Amino acid sequence: MTKYVVYYRVSTQKQGRSGLGLEAQRAYILHFLNPDSIVAEFTEVRSGGKVANRPQLKDAMKLCNQFKYTLAVATVDRLSRTTEDALMIFSRLEGRLFSCDIPQLDKFTLTLFMAIADRERELIRIRTKRALDAKRRRDGEWRKSRIKPEDRKKGSAALKMKALENANNKKVKELIYFYRQEHMSFQLIADKLNDAGFLTARNKIFQKTTVKRLYDRYCKELNDMQ
Repeated sequence: MTKYVVYYRVSTQKQGRSGLGLEAQRAYILHFLNPDSIVAEFTEVRSGGKVANRPQLKDAMKLCNQFKYTLAVATVDRLSRTTEDALMIFSRLEGRLFSCDIPQLDKFTLTLFMAIADRERELIRIRTKRALDAKRRRDGEWRKSRIKPEDRKKGSAALKMKALENANNKKVKELIYFYRQEHMSFQLIADKLNDAGFLTARNKIFQKTTVKRLYDRYCKELNDMQ
């Protein structure tokens, strides 16, 4: 029987504590793998990045190489979001890699799957940029500060901070749109924004209802440009 070392990854401390995302990954694993075949489990609470910055992944790979176990993940994006890193991990494991979302995983299918995902992310960025450029051409520079001209003349530190907060919240709509194209839930997006230090226009943390409202507003803005 093939023995597996399971690697889970959640993006935030809140996800790790609540089980949000983690339980879904475990459900995938237990659907496809016999529990008796699992010899160890590693959980990383960290956003995706280089292997060098993910100690739990490094430990899981070390164990796999030491005893010739197979590394298992629920979905390949838990392992990596780039083709280069995924192939590097595949190589270091000498092909002993299992992902529930890629049947009959080998180097070819892994490369194809990751390349398609990379391409789709790039197309999303291009579509978003073109939509924003079209909006600017039609309406001029539409990212205008909400601060009144007379207030801007005061030049106080408080007004400068408010302008910065407004700029950040306008950027948030673009981030929310991008994250939704990555099939993230509104709650997960709220967690990511809060962990990154973003605040709402009223200086409060983001809730999933706030995220959904901003997403709907941004989609309407894009539709209006067409």
